[in-house]
Amino acid sequence: EYFTSVRDVEKGIARRRQWIDVPKPEAMIKQPQNRNMVQDLPLLYDLIVMALQTNTTKIATLEIGGDFNPADLGIRGGYHSLSHHGQLQERIDALITLETYQIKQFVRFVKKLAATSDDTGPLIDTTTVLFGSGMGDANSHTNRNLPIVLAGGDFSHGNLLTFDVGHPHRPPLANLFVTMLQKFGVEVDSFAKSTGTLRGLA
Repeated sequence: EYFTSVRDVEKGIARRRQWIDVPKPEAMIKQPQNRNMVQDLPLLYDLIVMALQTNTTKIATLEIGGDFNPADLGIRGGYHSLSHHGQLQERIDALITLETYQIKQFVRFVKKLAATSDDTGPLIDTTTVLFGSGMGDANSHTNRNLPIVLAGGDFSHGNLLTFDVGHPHRPPLANLFVTMLQKFGVEVDSFAKSTGTLRGLA
């Protein structure tokens, strides 16, 4: 039985190698047009909740990209151009409206995780959610002082952790990733440019 299992694995690997050079079939579907991310965003969050509840996946990634059309919220201008607001109050106000909507949908998502259970209990207890931005200030293209939210899982919550941007030994974001990996049981001491773990989350 053991040798049969090994042979089955070998055959599977051989099939995979053959598949590498097989050209991808052309999809006979057109690119979706007139997408409305204002309507899509809550649906995408709901899909993630259902996927986690049914154990269809353990990991989900959602990027709110440049195709988030501010016009769907009655805002003029593109998302990218609004993020480079040039300190113009009208653009800043529009950006606040846009990102407030996004945050409200994130909060709705976290509440739904808390209200939805699988066979182990509420999903929020077994799910770690990381939400944030790669820009601390998109107008000046700085990646310092990043706004990051960590929700769910076995962490200490309800705290606002702030780190002095001007301090020479301020922790990099990678320290958070090391802390998360260790909490997940991964034996790792470093990630990217980490300098250790992040205090205040135990």
